[in-house]
Amino acid sequence: MINALIGDIVSIEEGELILRCSHIEYSLSVTSQTASYLSNLSLEEKKGVRIMTVLIHREDSMSLFGFSDADEREAFLQLQTVSGIGSKQALKILSGINVRHLAEALDSGNLKLLSSIPGIGPKTGQKMILALRNVLILEDDKLKQTSAKQSKPHAWSDIVNALVDMGYDRRLVEETVGKVVSDQVKVLETMSHHDAEEHLFRLSIKLLG
Repeated sequence: MINALIGDIVSIEEGELILRCSHIEYSLSVTSQTASYLSNLSLEEKKGVRIMTVLIHREDSMSLFGFSDADEREAFLQLQTVSGIGSKQALKILSGINVRHLAEALDSGNLKLLSSIPGIGPKTGQKMILALRNVLILEDDKLKQTSAKQSKPHAWSDIVNALVDMGYDRRLVEETVGKVVSDQVKVLETMSHHDAEEHLFRLSIKLLG
């Protein structure tokens, strides 16, 4: 699979992007959302653009689809798991609604909004809800979930157990580690798990005295 192409934008027409990578120009089918985003880039920003891709190879054709980010690509792939939705209709759906609003509509069961998307009727909208509710998780939401998991003391049980073995009260240790993790969430996201454990252990020891 071609994960992404990095090149200069040659042209952006409705539904089509021409991207020059070295000495080759690629034609990619894109959503209106991606086309609008790329069109609004400055001349300098249109150089060295990274486009996420999906290559679909069939007996009689080979199609390359381009997306401005991983969320849109993931939604494109997930939509095609719904019975009756192919690549062209998935692209059309994502041209009519951005990914975040689509995910929110699916998770809340907003059939009225889904049915208002060009090419989607109530029947298809219902199938989308049944198949994709709570399935589309955007990158920002994944980071929030990771941070939430890291903020729980049991995620750092090795540190808690080590401090308890040193003679500290377990409840006090859990409260202290939980507080340190909560204060250090941003820093922890940039570290490996091993480095994060050492960092938390040092800070917790200082607070416990």
